[in-house]
Amino acid sequence: MRWPIALPVLKKKQTPSSGPWDGEQVDIDRYWAEAWAELAARQDALTRKLKLRDARWTVDQTSGLIQFDRRDGMVVSAPVQIIGSWNPRTALFTWGWDHPSVRTRLRASAERTRWFGDKHRLEELTSPTVHVSEEEAWRLTAVAMKVNAATGAYRASTEGPVIFMTMGEMKLTEPPAPGV
Repeated sequence: MRWPIALPVLKKKQTPSSGPWDGEQVDIDRYWAEAWAELAARQDALTRKLKLRDARWTVDQTSGLIQFDRRDGMVVSAPVQIIGSWNPRTALFTWGWDHPSVRTRLRASAERTRWFGDKHRLEELTSPTVHVSEEEAWRLTAVAMKVNAATGAYRASTEGPVIFMTMGEMKLTEPPAPGV
């Protein structure tokens, strides 16, 4: 995998969460580095603040929400986008925009990331499947998080592939009272 290519420097300064829209040129090396740093900082903060490390998770593709059931009974939910899946046996990452199990509404962020890749000629963002390590799958997810100004990302293990997702604004609620 090619990491990353250099393009002309930014014409105007971007805020950390903004996307490269309106014909702006992007310093790709810097963009990838910022995405990786933002992911690390957000994941650390979310883990500490929301206590999701040991929470059970579910994704409802119909509602477009991810839900974490914490051990203390609190529930964290957020809008979710499926960025892709990574198979640990084959080291293949399949983008959500090309995955048959991902509903159309949960592909939007992966699609915008592909658009970013098209615009900047980044093959790893435009090929339906790429051969990468798990860390590189995280890096692809970090770029998707930055391109889409997502709040955070989540790596969900399954019996098969590992699912990489981005999340919107998270909501913390108490569980419903028994019998309600």
